[in-house]
Amino acid sequence: MRSQRPINEGLFETAKLVGPLFPIGLCRHLAFNLIELLVTMVIISIFAALILPCLSAAKVRTRQITCLSNMKEFIVAFQLYAVDHEDAVLPNQDGQRIPLGQTWVEGWLGLPGPDRTNTLLLQRSLVGPYIKASKVWCCPASSMAVTAPPVRTVSLNCFMGSLTNTVTVTTFHKLAQILRPSPAEALVFIDERIETINDGSFAMQWDFDEKQPEKWVLRDKPTAIHSGGCMLTYADGHAGLHRWRDGRKLTAPWNDVLMPANLDVLWLQQHSTWRTP
Repeated sequence: MRSQRPINEGLFETAKLVGPLFPIGLCRHLAFNLIELLVTMVIISIFAALILPCLSAAKVRTRQITCLSNMKEFIVAFQLYAVDHEDAVLPNQDGQRIPLGQTWVEGWLGLPGPDRTNTLLLQRSLVGPYIKASKVWCCPASSMAVTAPPVRTVSLNCFMGSLTNTVTVTTFHKLAQILRPSPAEALVFIDERIETINDGSFAMQWDFDEKQPEKWVLRDKPTAIHSGGCMLTYADGHAGLHRWRDGRKLTAPWNDVLMPANLDVLWLQQHSTWRTP
C-alpha cells in the first residue's frame, strides 16, 4: 500500500519550485512611502473640493424643482375648485379659529399650538380633494431649515377670496374678476417664512399708497431660501421663482414692520390686487 504525503507538504514543494508570487523588489515597489501617501491624499482632497460643491448645488436645485412642482399642484387645485364651484375663488378669511368655508384651510400655525403639526387639517381643507399628499404643503427647503417645521408653508394672497371689502382695494371672488392685474401677473399662492406663518392668508397692507413710500409696511413675510427668492403661483395657472431685491425682509421680525420704499413690498402689492387711483 502506497503511503500518501500530506496535502500541505505537496503544496509547499510546489511553491518552492515555482518561486514567490511577486519578486521581493516588486513587493517593495508596491508599498506606499510617506510622500506617495501625502500626494494621494492631496489629490483626493482636490477631487472632493471640486465634487462637493457640485453635489450641494444639485441638492439645492432638486429642492427648488420639488417646491415648484408642489406649488403647481396648488394652482391646479385652485382652478379645479373654481370649476367645481361656479368659478368661485377659495374663501380666505384671516384669523384664528375661522371655520372651514370662510377659510380655505383651517389651523393656526403660530407657536405654540397643536395645529402646527396637524396634517388632518390639510386633508380636510377645500383643496384636500385635489391634493392627496400632505408633504407638498411644506417647502422642502424650509423643512430642512429647522428640526420641527410646520406642516404648511403655503399661504393664499389675502386679496383672493377675502370677505373684507373696501372701496379702493379689489378683492377677487370669481376667477373671471381677475383682470387687473392680469391672470398671468396676479399672485395666488406664496411660500411663507416658517417663523411668521399662522393662518392660511398671506397678509398685506390694506391702506397701501404707492405715493407714500415712507408708510409702506411688510406684514407676512415670504421665504427667500431659493437663491434669494420664493416660489409663487399665478391665476393663469403657472408657477415660478421670484427673486427679491431688498434684503431687509430677511431679518424682519414676525410682526408688521415699516419698510419705507421697499421695492419688494411694492411688487407684492402690484401683483396682488388692483387699487383705484
